[in-house]
Amino acid sequence: MDEKLIATFLEMYRLMHNYSMMWYRKNFGGIDPNQGQGRILSALSRKNNISQKELGTSLDIRPQSLGELLQKLEANDYIKRYRSPTDKRALIVELTAKGEEFQLQKPDYDFLFTDMAPEERAALTLSFEKMSKQLEELIEQELEDEYYYY
Repeated sequence: MDEKLIATFLEMYRLMHNYSMMWYRKNFGGIDPNQGQGRILSALSRKNNISQKELGTSLDIRPQSLGELLQKLEANDYIKRYRSPTDKRALIVELTAKGEEFQLQKPDYDFLFTDMAPEERAALTLSFEKMSKQLEELIEQELEDEYYYY
């Protein structure tokens, strides 16, 4: 095992995560796209105009917790909620322009590759693709094994 390679890779991951969180804090008040409010915005970018109940079910968030997160997003103008025209009991959740902007803007990592030659970038891309494929296969296998335990 190449311990230096693994340590360097993990340090790079940590630094990219820190940079990403700093960028989101500066541009969106620290909303993490992978947790809480950011997770809701990410889900709405995939399926907008969804009922609050369906959103909670798809994200596996308790109704009370979801309601609190949606209140914060609504207060900061990332979403709007309104009664369903077909079922007056249901609330529909929809992204606002500000919520859509959250999904469109991402940290720019291009600067990390400016000092690399095109061949180095291509080799790094190939390495990342190989690593991703291995991880995808491992995750798939773990999910299959987990399925048989139930």
